[in-house]
Amino acid sequence: MPIDRALATPLHIQVEEQLLDDIDAGLWGPGDRLPAESELAARFGVNRLTVREAISSLRRVGRVVARQGAGTFVSAPPLKIDVDGAGRPAPGSAPITDFTEEVLDVRRGTFMRDARAELRTDRGLMVETLARVAGAPVMLSSYAIATPMSADRAAAHLDGAWSAHAIAAVVGVALHPGWRAFDAVPAPRREAALLDIEVGAPLLRRSGVNLDAAEVPRTFHTRAYRSDRLRIVLRDGHA
Repeated sequence: MPIDRALATPLHIQVEEQLLDDIDAGLWGPGDRLPAESELAARFGVNRLTVREAISSLRRVGRVVARQGAGTFVSAPPLKIDVDGAGRPAPGSAPITDFTEEVLDVRRGTFMRDARAELRTDRGLMVETLARVAGAPVMLSSYAIATPMSADRAAAHLDGAWSAHAIAAVVGVALHPGWRAFDAVPAPRREAALLDIEVGAPLLRRSGVNLDAAEVPRTFHTRAYRSDRLRIVLRDGHA
């Protein structure tokens, strides 16, 4: 479909959509180099700046990757994994056999403002984990936990896959979901580095609390998902 200058859709978005169509149709496969900006500009009848904006958008969503001095190359197809609200593979989704979750940090300290407001306490245990599938980072999780447990003891409980399963052991009581919220945010610098995406790339962020039997909030957590890698599927009993 040719570029239509009569449309309200900006030219760079039209170019981006056509490049995506070409990639999805197999015109360029994973690892293939995109044509030079000048060649694409001539093809679409636009200037190179418009092409550059389109390619930058494709980079932010993970469909292409720039290699300094070599050009822009098509990325591997997005790895679509259905996970439930707790970050586990959703029932009925394709089995995941190469999931790993690394504990990045376990320490006691002062909670951030949102955690203090939800847990009604200033200090406790803080945990950060990074999940990967097939070696690719897909989910960054941060937990604020109201518990007197030491960081060393907590780390021993969290030594294994699906750290969310061990949170109840760290708290010391059974937990059930309280509230959950979802929003889309641009990736800050640190999250972008850990998830191997560009700063400003879209992230799906989920936050929430877990309650004990007395309905007292015991954990506040946030998870940042690579939106090009994961899809959230909410089902009864899996929030």
